[in-house]
Amino acid sequence: MNKLCLTCQRDDAVSISTYKRFWRLCRECGTATPVSRARYPLAFMPQKDLKPAPEIDAQAMYNYFTQDTHIQYSIDDACDFQVKYLVPGGISVDGKRVLDLSGGNGHFVNELRRQGARVSLTEFNKQTVDYARRAHDFEAVYEYDMNVHELAKLVDGHFDMILARANIMFCLNLPHFVDQLRACLKSGGIVIVNNAVTPTLGVLVRVQLDEHSYSALRQPETIVNAFTAADFVLHRRHDETDQSMYVYDHDFLPYWMALHYYYEIRGARRLKGENHFAFRARDRRRSTLIFELPAG
Repeated sequence: MNKLCLTCQRDDAVSISTYKRFWRLCRECGTATPVSRARYPLAFMPQKDLKPAPEIDAQAMYNYFTQDTHIQYSIDDACDFQVKYLVPGGISVDGKRVLDLSGGNGHFVNELRRQGARVSLTEFNKQTVDYARRAHDFEAVYEYDMNVHELAKLVDGHFDMILARANIMFCLNLPHFVDQLRACLKSGGIVIVNNAVTPTLGVLVRVQLDEHSYSALRQPETIVNAFTAADFVLHRRHDETDQSMYVYDHDFLPYWMALHYYYEIRGARRLKGENHFAFRARDRRRSTLIFELPAG
């Protein structure tokens, strides 16, 4: 495991283990980064999710984006997004050019188009990109990996608003990603970082059976610092503790529950006395951050 923190390059961290990976939690800045295990402890068992699944790549895990249930979720999520963030922030999308990064099946941003926005989207999952191109008549739909592609080389022109929804946890180089956004944003434009997950024990245990998971979990302050260093101004911040049963999803099967509490108890013991950040919390905590690039 790399001893230097991805964010602050310090070597002061506490490490915990979960079923498919080890996590390094930096005491200096609060960033958590994973390393996949070379072997899974119970790989000899018959259950497929306890074994390595090389046939499942990072893209394929999002094929569910095109399912009917997720399409309805995307539509509902867009309505909640407007009520929770756009309206309270006094933000109108009417007549604005909006880019939705990791926009999934396109139904979220399509709801913004109904409010008068001119919309485009990017998505990491090719199957979902193909679906969005068939289902919508947006200006453009781009296949985009934030850790590989340069955004400005994929999109046309500049945008009034860029949405980075639930994707910053997969970003390996945050300052570079912020620079990519800045290069594609109009002067006076807005970036909304939505649902940035904070590292907690509850989240790390919840994703322990996923073959592919988060690349880095950061503190909200780390994200704010990266944007302000690129001349953005924080317009609004909304922190929340998820009220859903998300962190308990792996309690449905007996062996899921057993692994959940085994690694949660191990993690809680390992994190005893670690009060620098909310590492010991058993819930999911997320932040939505709205940044403005001042005109001029």
